Amino acid sequence: MSNLSDTQMDELCSFAGRLADTARKIITPYFRSGLSIDDKPTDSDTGQPVTRADRESEEAMRDLITSHYPDHGVIGEEFDDHNPDAEFCWVLDPIDGTRAFIAGLPMFGTLIGLGYQKRPILGVLDQPVMKDRFIGTARGSSLNGKPIKTRKCSRLDQAIYSVTDPRMMATPAQEVVFQRLMRETHLTQFGGNCCAYGMLASGAIDLITENDLKPWDIYALIPIIEGAGGVVTGWTGGPAEKSASVIACGDPILHREVLPLLKNAA
Repeated sequence: MSNLSDTQMDELCSFAGRLADTARKIITPYFRSGLSIDDKPTDSDTGQPVTRADRESEEAMRDLITSHYPDHGVIGEEFDDHNPDAEFCWVLDPIDGTRAFIAGLPMFGTLIGLGYQKRPILGVLDQPVMKDRFIGTARGSSLNGKPIKTRKCSRLDQAIYSVTDPRMMATPAQEVVFQRLMRETHLTQFGGNCCAYGMLASGAIDLITENDLKPWDIYALIPIIEGAGGVVTGWTGGPAEKSASVIACGDPILHREVLPLLKNAA
C-alpha cells in the first residue's frame, strides 16, 4: 500500500484514463484497416510484430506524460526508457496482443501501469474495440466503472485455465506442467492476451500461466488483479513485475496449489 492520498490517487487515475482515451482514438481507426506490419528483431519463438498503431499510440501517451508530469519516468515497448528510476514511472504497452490486432480479432488491449517507488500502484487495461476499461488500485478494481471481484475457485478440476500461446512453454519441463494443467483443469482457453487477465479479475477465468514476458506485458495488470482479490506472482513466487514467467489466480488457495508445480519448471 502506497502512502499517497486519495486525492493524489484520484488525480493519477484520471490522468491514466486520459492516456487510455488518447491511445484508443489512435488505435481504433487502424483496426481491420490492412495496415503494414514490421517485425522487430527478437529471440522469442513467437515473434514480435509491430505496426504504426503501436508506435503512434505509445508516442502520443509519452508526449502527454512528459507535458503533464515532466519528472515522471516512462518505460514502454516501442521506445527507449526515459528516467526509469524516477519515483513515479509509467509502464506502457500500446497494443498487448498485436498479433490478434493484425488478424482483426479484438483480443488485444492498451496497458498503462504506474509504479511508485518501484512498485505497481495503478493499472489500466483498455480494449478499444469492445470499449472495456479495467482500472485497478489498492482501493479496488472496476470494469467500465463498476466494481469487480475474482471468483472463489480453490479446486484445479473446476478451474478455467487460460494460456495466450502454448509456445510460451518452451522447455520440456514447462511442457509437462502445461499438459498437466490442461488435463486437470475444467477447460482451457487460448489467445486471450491481456484480455484474459481482465476476465480473471472479473471472475470469469481462474488461472493463467505465461512465460517470456516483458515488464510492460504484466505491470499494469498487477494492480487490476490484486485490487479484485486475486494473486499474481512469478513462477518462483517472487514479484510478477520482476519475472518473465507469471502465474495469476483468482483464488489465493488455487495459487498455493499450482505454484509448486511451476517452481520446478521455472
